[in-house]
Amino acid sequence: MPYRLVTHEQTPRLAEQLTALSNLAFAEYEGAPAVDAEFTRWYARRPGSTPGLCVAALDGDEMVANVLVAVQELSLGGEFIPCGIVDTVATHPDHRRHGLAHQLMDMAHDLMRRQSVEAGVLYTNPANHPYHFYTRLGYITRAQAAMLTGSRPAPAGDCDVRPMAADEAATVRTLVNDKYAAYEGFARLDGDLWRWHRVDRPAALPVQVIVAERAGRTVGTAALAGVSVLLDGRQTQVTVISDAVYDGAACLRDLLAAASQERLMALHDVRAPEHEALQQAGFTSAVGEVAMVLPFTDRARDLLSRPPTPWYVMVESVVGV
Repeated sequence: MPYRLVTHEQTPRLAEQLTALSNLAFAEYEGAPAVDAEFTRWYARRPGSTPGLCVAALDGDEMVANVLVAVQELSLGGEFIPCGIVDTVATHPDHRRHGLAHQLMDMAHDLMRRQSVEAGVLYTNPANHPYHFYTRLGYITRAQAAMLTGSRPAPAGDCDVRPMAADEAATVRTLVNDKYAAYEGFARLDGDLWRWHRVDRPAALPVQVIVAERAGRTVGTAALAGVSVLLDGRQTQVTVISDAVYDGAACLRDLLAAASQERLMALHDVRAPEHEALQQAGFTSAVGEVAMVLPFTDRARDLLSRPPTPWYVMVESVVGV
């Protein structure tokens, strides 16, 4: 078929077409939410994402395959370097087995190299076909992670938990940055990333940032986002817990107890202390996930030769929230 490989700058009806393709391509993926055009337009504004770096395959004017890229400074091997975060790699079921994903990934990698990006980073389920596809492209597994689910606990009464006040945003950003700066895969929460993550969100995907206090001192925080995802073969309303910082197991329990939904979800590297803490709180692994890296430069290859620290899993790249 005479497909055209283009950037998003050349893709007609971008939000409408990407929304339809995403819902069609990921309909059977555990942990995947259904999305609408408002979500797609918001996601396309992700800091570091530009239409000239995102690519698509067109059959006529119809988008039949896609790759999104956002360039951010991520921690890798103890240093922050520019990485291309790759996601929404999707092909219409009627147009698979034509090599479109491979061609688009090659195109995206070339565009990233031209922009002096040092590595590509993506997430996938190691039990699914895409994992082997990415391995053949040269991506290496840097971290084993898990999508953990559990039930909202009763509060422990260790901390007072309340919604974050507007003037506390800088304090919360500092808490999160200080906590996760040593984790690989972490992008510092600067002003632009904070606004995109926490303020300028779709109306259908609200987030609440909460803080935990003890004796008048802020000792914890977390972001709570409600979303409907596919779990155990059916759509389930969950609260996704991310950017959790807490002082002890009881403080974590108080943060979890503030969720609006009974079913809770979080994503963590299996080596991270947060993974163990959630397991101790009764959470179990629902879906496996891996973080994969493709180095483009000698510096990136050198950083990957260093022993890894726990990986910070980006919920926006896995679940979309």
